[in-house]
Amino acid sequence: MDEGLICPINRTCVMKKQALVTVMLISCFLAGCTDADVEDAEQALGCTYSDATNYNATAAIDDGSCVYPEPPLPTPGCMYSDALNHNPSATEDDGSCRYPVVPDPVPGCTYSEAYNYEMNATEDDGTCVYDTDGDGIIDTFEQPGCTDVNANNHNSSSTDDDGSCDYDEDDDGVYDWAESEGCTDSIATNYDSSATESNQTMCEYPFVMTLGDLEVFLADSNNDGEPDGFEASIDEIRNDTAFIRVIVVEVTEEGGEDLAETNANTTSVEMIVGHDPTNEIMYSSMVMRFMGDISLEQTTVQGPDGINYRIGTIDSGSWYFARDEVYQYENPFSEDEEGDGGDDDSDDGDSECDEFLDNYPFGWTDNWTLSYADGVNTAEGSNQGEGLDARIEFVGNPPHLSLIEIRSYDSMERCAIEILDSSAFVIEIDTNLPRTSMTMKLENEIDEDSGNSRTWSADLSDEHVEEVNLDEIVVRVYANGEDSEDGDGGNALVTEMLLSEQTSTYTDQCYQWALSWADNDNDGYTSAGDAYTITRSERVIDPCPDDDEYRSKDFQIVFYDLWADMPTGGVFTPGFGLFAAISTILASSMCIGRRAV
Repeated sequence: MDEGLICPINRTCVMKKQALVTVMLISCFLAGCTDADVEDAEQALGCTYSDATNYNATAAIDDGSCVYPEPPLPTPGCMYSDALNHNPSATEDDGSCRYPVVPDPVPGCTYSEAYNYEMNATEDDGTCVYDTDGDGIIDTFEQPGCTDVNANNHNSSSTDDDGSCDYDEDDDGVYDWAESEGCTDSIATNYDSSATESNQTMCEYPFVMTLGDLEVFLADSNNDGEPDGFEASIDEIRNDTAFIRVIVVEVTEEGGEDLAETNANTTSVEMIVGHDPTNEIMYSSMVMRFMGDISLEQTTVQGPDGINYRIGTIDSGSWYFARDEVYQYENPFSEDEEGDGGDDDSDDGDSECDEFLDNYPFGWTDNWTLSYADGVNTAEGSNQGEGLDARIEFVGNPPHLSLIEIRSYDSMERCAIEILDSSAFVIEIDTNLPRTSMTMKLENEIDEDSGNSRTWSADLSDEHVEEVNLDEIVVRVYANGEDSEDGDGGNALVTEMLLSEQTSTYTDQCYQWALSWADNDNDGYTSAGDAYTITRSERVIDPCPDDDEYRSKDFQIVFYDLWADMPTGGVFTPGFGLFAAISTILASSMCIGRRAV
């Protein structure tokens, strides 16, 4: 407050106070007041305003003496909140406010759907253009037309497909992509009635064999006793995946007039042999029938992954898996190494096939009848003097031999060799079949008793082909118990040795045993030429009494296959050697040019 204004007010207040006090004193004197009353009257005066610094709560009469606090000094600054330097503590605006500078507008296309949308533009300038189909070409520059390169009317300058594409170039009502090309000549063997587009170059016409064609096929141009056509057919199957079925029916007894009406006195063998040279897999299957109703069937598939055996028919037989860890592939149709191509011990006339092939084949029959049906050319001939019929079949163009068959007039004897379609066979090794053990092919077996010792020994023969890791085979010695009334015998294991251990000794209650295995080729596998020896001798220290019951036991030597968990020999009787037997029968049955196929 202005000091000039405060002072008059204070003087007035003092004067009023003095006047009031004078009045009170005079009244007090007039009334006869004492000094104490005068003092009380003075105390009743004071500042009665509570916001004053000298506020007197006991004062009854304000005497104008109130003093108030000085107001705070103002805080200068910018008091406008939208200013850059706004000071929220300022109490007095000092005109210092600064405001943001408003940038100039950025012109451009501000619509995000536009082809030339400018994300930094702040003011639309009307320049937006659009690419509705998103092909990178502005709508105003699009060229309508057929854009499909597969269409007949494709326009390379068109940028926008207008649905005008044409896919039926020949206008036959069938779209080009639905056209089916094929031979439409009904005379052709591959006539395709569903073809919509004719391609006569695809047509295949039947090869109808003539007598001259047959003569060329059966000719022996190099005078080696083997018809040229047969020789070419055999050479072909030697190098490719091939399957051959051989059927031989032979009369086992003189049957008289009724022989032709029954097979009770015949033995028949049917074999299928094939191979896959690429995967080095061999296949063989044989069925033998005796007396017409007794049969034996076995199938073998051998390859690098192991051996599959099937005992019995497709419907009732069981497949088993074995192994040959050192597999060696041999083509079952390889040419005879001797070069003579046959068995010198066989006599002419032993096989019905021999009767047909021993002489010039084209002149062998009295006549030939040629026919064609369903892609098969058939040549049939007969030789009344020999009492034999011949049948040869060819398929394809050019023709390939598919069958030769010789039959006897008055019996069931016949020989048939059929070259099967290899595409119908898929040969592979299945390792998930039940395991069966290897076969031990032994020779030179010895069981020798010489006083106080006994020796068992044998060699693996040259016929042994399954080479198995020695760690998987153990030799065991069993002591047979006395047979009971029901024929059961108790066998007790005496000792055993893993073949990979080579040597082992063991002493029981009466004997000392020495077991040894000779891996003669040191290859770690069971292989031809390996040998074993087991010797049982009397115990030297503390010998067994002569009347000891143990001394009377019959001891047996058993080879056990740990991999298959069964004794060697397995379930595939008659064994892996069947393949060799099939090959032998096949060679003697075909006898093409006296050469094993």
